[in-house]
Amino acid sequence: MFFRVRHQKMVHVYLVVLVILGMLVVLGAMIAYHALLREQNFQIEAAVAKLVNGNSKYQHFDSSASQNRQNSVMILEEQKPLVIYNRVPKTGSTSFVNVAYDLHSHNAFRVLHVNVTGNSHLLSIYDQYRFVDNTTRWTRPAFYHGHFAYIDFEKYGYKRPYYVQLLRKPLDRLVSYYYFLRYGDDYRPHLVRKKHMDSSTTFDECVERGGSDCQANLLWLQIPFLCGQSADCWYIIMPNMIPGSEWALQQAKRNVLEKYTLVGITEQMGEYLQMLELVIPGGMFRNASEHFKHSSKSHLRKTAKKYPVSRKTIQKFHESTVWQMENELYAFVTREFAFAYAKQFPNVSSGLAGTKKKNVKISDLSPPNFRYEKIYPKPSQQKKKKSTAHVQ
Repeated sequence: MFFRVRHQKMVHVYLVVLVILGMLVVLGAMIAYHALLREQNFQIEAAVAKLVNGNSKYQHFDSSASQNRQNSVMILEEQKPLVIYNRVPKTGSTSFVNVAYDLHSHNAFRVLHVNVTGNSHLLSIYDQYRFVDNTTRWTRPAFYHGHFAYIDFEKYGYKRPYYVQLLRKPLDRLVSYYYFLRYGDDYRPHLVRKKHMDSSTTFDECVERGGSDCQANLLWLQIPFLCGQSADCWYIIMPNMIPGSEWALQQAKRNVLEKYTLVGITEQMGEYLQMLELVIPGGMFRNASEHFKHSSKSHLRKTAKKYPVSRKTIQKFHESTVWQMENELYAFVTREFAFAYAKQFPNVSSGLAGTKKKNVKISDLSPPNFRYEKIYPKPSQQKKKKSTAHVQ
């Protein structure tokens, strides 16, 4: 009896122990399961965070690639230049322009003549804006030419184009224009000019008589063309229309240095075209100098007849303030162009000093006199950084 009761108590104890153990096992399993869920949750959160961070990096790379594409587009646009040639009359401009007309098809650009009403060299404020807006928005690359004074694109909020210009010795230009009005030229030899009936009067005789179309004030043209559309560029006293402004001369010089891409001289048009081949992008003037050298159109509009000017006439003009200012601008441009040409072709004389010139071609250019160094980040580091970003 005693052993039976004791056996029953032991069974009860074992049962209790088994229940407790079972409860502990279940509790441990629940704890382990909960821990597993937490671990998985942490892994999911980490994966999401990594995915988000990865996307931001990829977005960064995508934006960089997009920026690179935009830069490429910008570079391509820069290869489509807008060139403005506000040509001064009787400076060899027809010969220069015909080089552009001859090359436009081969070098893939447009040539457009700007015909200003009434042969005026000035435009109204609104016409200036319309011209700036039209030329900026229309198809490029393009070469615009016409007899008008410099127009400041930046004044109207537009990017400055490539302005180019040619100047000639002031008195030579006026004498050429004087005889051009009387005898015409070889470009349109049968056209009767407005001064044809006065063809018997030489320039010297006109100066001696005080004629209206051989006055020193008529030299005042190259300065205002480079100065611009301001009243002070053209006349020093209004409304008497008296030319000869010192301010206009200095403004023209500033524009030569700051606004024009390249200003050359008629007497060195071949060298000028060589320089344009280098500084105008997109190959607009590719082979221009060689074409000019061998083309039959290289020297168009040569005045049909001219008489040499006497020393007395030359001296009289040299004493005038207008000639002195115009000649100062011409001498300034001559020096600047000779300096630029000598730096570009150091082994070739520009011909200004009377030395013998060497026949030079653009293909003979020497390597650049500068190099890039100490470049950071280094290409190897940049490549490693990029590959690391993709791995993460």
